[in-house]
Amino acid sequence: MIDAVDELIAYRKQFGRLSPTMRRVHKLHKANRHLLDFLVQELREVRDSGWTCASVRSLWEHGRWVLAKRKAHGEDFAMANELAPYYARILCILHSDFNGFFVMNKSKADADFGTMIEPARKNQKPGYIRRLLWAECLGTVPGSAELVKVRCEMEIERGWQPTVKHEPKPVSRRERVRRAG
Repeated sequence: MIDAVDELIAYRKQFGRLSPTMRRVHKLHKANRHLLDFLVQELREVRDSGWTCASVRSLWEHGRWVLAKRKAHGEDFAMANELAPYYARILCILHSDFNGFFVMNKSKADADFGTMIEPARKNQKPGYIRRLLWAECLGTVPGSAELVKVRCEMEIERGWQPTVKHEPKPVSRRERVRRAG
């Protein structure tokens, strides 16, 4: 069954070959679809508790402890550190209400997803979290009906969206580790 992440990967494939890291992200997602569900649920819980921002990196580390997960074929770790920025972008693309809720730094993931971090403004308020933008889109050039890659700097909400919305399912957590004695 194709889900929103599969659609996103297929959309990005139209822009050219997928990088080895993007393929790793897709393999991780296929082996552990509940990981994205977990991150969405935790971010919603944090936001609903009144927090004005969160940390995907912290939730990534938390997920290592509480989720039962499988390593994707050929991986040394189930949740490799270098994949966290990719999941941060997936979260913002599929759940645009999280865009601006957590800090993201420039990453190789931006080239793979065709995104960019909003440019800093001189008079930004302290604590402002820059948002993720689409940096490239598919468009046409004058005199041609062929779709080509164009620079767009468009808000995530106004760009590509999956036909199948990501609706997180309940996530089971592994049993707590208890010390003997």
